[in-house]
Amino acid sequence: MRLIHAPVKRSKSFEQTLQKLGGKDATMFPTLREALTFCAILGYKERRRVPLDPNAGTEDIAGAQYQINEAVDMVFALALAESKTSDVLRPDRERDCIQIYEEYSNGGLELVQSWIDRFADLDVEDAVWKGLNSIGVRPPASDGPTPDVVVPTF
Repeated sequence: MRLIHAPVKRSKSFEQTLQKLGGKDATMFPTLREALTFCAILGYKERRRVPLDPNAGTEDIAGAQYQINEAVDMVFALALAESKTSDVLRPDRERDCIQIYEEYSNGGLELVQSWIDRFADLDVEDAVWKGLNSIGVRPPASDGPTPDVVVPTF
């Protein structure tokens, strides 16, 4: 696993949306990093790459937050998928990789905010599920009741 050293920025434009998705008071994701990564993947899926608005300001997430988990893999996977060349993975292009992740995160946050606005009568989690459903993302199919655990006999 490769580490990143530069901070990851997020736009203050969607700070309230991000806080609703992840962190101490949220129910969907335990951390802001995980919520931001979800939004980056969503942004990529929907081809919503939105540059951060410098007028709105940004918040930083230390690069260290991306060093002990799978989120760092997503930063590089998105950059590779977007650029379609392994050159983007060179160490001197780390900032390019992070920028791609930031912009897809921003696009995903924009989409999630539109769902929260559109389904204002629902809580955040239900609004996100309805939004995901509207773009063809379905929860895993249940094959009926969970089978009973069979205790082995020896």
